[in-house]
Amino acid sequence: MPYEIQRAAVIGAGTMGAGIAAAIANAGIPVDLLDIVPDDAKDSTNPAARNRIAQAGLERALKAKPASAFYSPADARLVTVGNTEDNFDRLAQADWIVEAVFERLDVKQATYARIEQVRKPESIVSSNTSGIPARQLMEGRSDSLRRHFLITHFFNPVRFLKLLELVPDVDTDPEVVAFMGKFGAEKLGKGTVVCKDTPGFIANRLGNYGMLATLRRALNEGYGFDQVDAILGTPMGRPKSAVFGTADIAGLDILVDVADGLYRNLPNDPFRETFQLPEFVRTMLANKWLGNKTGQGFYRRTKGPDGKREVFVLDPATMDYRPSEKVSFPSLDAAKNQDDVFDRIRTLISGSDRAAKLAWETTADSLIYAAAIGPEITDDVRNIDNAMKWGFNMEAGPFETWDALGVEATTRRMQSEGRTIPPLVQTVLGNGQGKFYVEAPARSYFDFRAQGYTPAPASDNVITAKALHKNNKVVKENKSASLLDMGDGVLLLEFHTKLNALDDDIFKLLRSAVDEAKTWGRALVIGNDSDTFSAGANLVQAVMASKMRQWKLIEASIKSFQDANMALKYADIPVVAAPAGRALGGGCEIIMHSQHARAAVESYIGLVETGVGLVPAGGGCKEMLVRWQKGTPDKGPFAPSRHAFEIIAVATVSTSAREAQGLRFLRKTDRITFDRERLLSDAKADAIMLAEAAARGEWKKPEPTTFRLGGKGARLALKQFAENLRLQGKASEHDVFVADQLARVLTGGDCQPNQDLTEQDILDLEREAFLTLLGTPKTQERIQYTLTTGQPLRN
Repeated sequence: MPYEIQRAAVIGAGTMGAGIAAAIANAGIPVDLLDIVPDDAKDSTNPAARNRIAQAGLERALKAKPASAFYSPADARLVTVGNTEDNFDRLAQADWIVEAVFERLDVKQATYARIEQVRKPESIVSSNTSGIPARQLMEGRSDSLRRHFLITHFFNPVRFLKLLELVPDVDTDPEVVAFMGKFGAEKLGKGTVVCKDTPGFIANRLGNYGMLATLRRALNEGYGFDQVDAILGTPMGRPKSAVFGTADIAGLDILVDVADGLYRNLPNDPFRETFQLPEFVRTMLANKWLGNKTGQGFYRRTKGPDGKREVFVLDPATMDYRPSEKVSFPSLDAAKNQDDVFDRIRTLISGSDRAAKLAWETTADSLIYAAAIGPEITDDVRNIDNAMKWGFNMEAGPFETWDALGVEATTRRMQSEGRTIPPLVQTVLGNGQGKFYVEAPARSYFDFRAQGYTPAPASDNVITAKALHKNNKVVKENKSASLLDMGDGVLLLEFHTKLNALDDDIFKLLRSAVDEAKTWGRALVIGNDSDTFSAGANLVQAVMASKMRQWKLIEASIKSFQDANMALKYADIPVVAAPAGRALGGGCEIIMHSQHARAAVESYIGLVETGVGLVPAGGGCKEMLVRWQKGTPDKGPFAPSRHAFEIIAVATVSTSAREAQGLRFLRKTDRITFDRERLLSDAKADAIMLAEAAARGEWKKPEPTTFRLGGKGARLALKQFAENLRLQGKASEHDVFVADQLARVLTGGDCQPNQDLTEQDILDLEREAFLTLLGTPKTQERIQYTLTTGQPLRN
């Protein structure tokens, strides 16, 4: 039967339950969040008292750090709190019921017994358990519930970790599994994998094995935890937190609980002893050295006398902390110079120093374990690779790594060391094509059930800049940017400087990209594969030029950027920005000048120039005035200036694409993609849709805007706001000077209140203010400090 989720319910308002409720609400679906009645409210008739636990869970989700579990506070209004005594009947209206109660079998089974009494027959019921088998959860339940039940294992924090493991029971309807896979991907933005009903599922089983095998190597071979993380982090395609930093983020108590559960429930695992924790880990647990949540774990971070952060690392031999040290090995230093993840891995493991030794040994451990247990935990290599990438933010999964290193060559090296090669690898080498993935006649992956290759689903065929380069789709490029052919008459402009910082080469290609796109086809997309759309202008160049007093050169560069942005805004073809991650300063200005945006939901957009003592000068001030001038309930010339000032003066950055719409960095008509991997594909689809609308005469470029602003009187009012902060000790004299220069731009300089100003008038004011501020010693100090430390300076 066709399934649809129009309303959901979550039972259990702990961190995971509230996070899941937030994810559902973020998708625009109303959800009930229920928990037990507090003991001290059992006799109360006050709903607020009886719903206190669920309400507290909702509030924690709203206030979660580093960002709320909700994309926008407005999304939280879709969550209705309640309790499991007074409001359990609400489950009768839910199309999806998520159980996220205490991780104890009897508690969960009792919950399902109650759910069975109220659920509608076609509703889907799932558990967020991290380790209790589905078959045990469903013992004694009806056929109807068993057919509609599966485990939906989210990772914490739910908002930021992409992985969603689906674990069906033997009686689960395959249509339910297929529907939840599609729903998880398309509505929740998750990467879904299907697991077998085994302890730890995929990610926790492999991830914990890898961590504990590495821990044993470190202890036996004398590596410090900081050395391990430096070697096995970014150079090996893992996050910078690598192994022990990640353990501190997750929490040692979670690590111990999962490891103990795996040891207890895997009596036949040939590598079972790896899950036996060293005694010092038990001591850490007893000492409450649980990681970031208690202030210390494998690492302890403090502030030194000079206010700078100091990092200390645990020495397990003494159970004391020592200063963390800079790690350098020839193989590690060589690997860091490689952009491609597999080039980094190959460079590192082929060395002859201690870093290379550890990198190879831990890689071999993980590859062998994945191949040894793979057929036990899922049906194919694709599920395993995706689970490890999406659950732990790795750049590559184990079977992708096998292929990149060469299955045959890697096997020979392992055999030379006396390692046992799993049967799966022998099958692929003997009866397969010697690889876990093949490209011809179509991209396919090795299926354990079929003992052969299964074509990859169409959803895997996403557009990436990397693939376009690989397939020789470059139309034009320079050292800072490339213009790529996406097909169907759409070009992609990709930046590839460090942090995609904007420079003169990017400005040149920005200007020519519109003409090239018009010549080649019908639309232009601006985006990339990075987690930083653009960190803004190249401040190193700006501060160097200012110290050399090359003011005409600086002004020409700013003017070049302004002209490029205006060319985007008034292009005769659709221009679609596709931001993801950080889009700051000039990066934000490019988005605001594009005629449409397709943003990843995790986009952090803002005009942050005041943080280094400057003002936006690529048209950001102008575009904020344009956007706040339209549809603002406040009347008069002062309102747009005030709204723009309040946002720009404090360097506001959105915590999501949805929040960016409220701040007007994005329009309400701009669209949001929940799955980052689909962003460029979705942006191309939007570009084609707009191009087709243009061909029908239903789309046209915007008309130029004129402004009536408040002039000197409005400027004084905005400056007074900053002056009041200075009197309160919350701003410095230079902060006030920066705010005054910003206010001058946003109020039209020396204009009269009845004077019409053009967009170019505001651009000229932006440029003038930027140059004025860049010429001050205090702004130069701020820029230099930020470039050196990554932190703002208040001088």
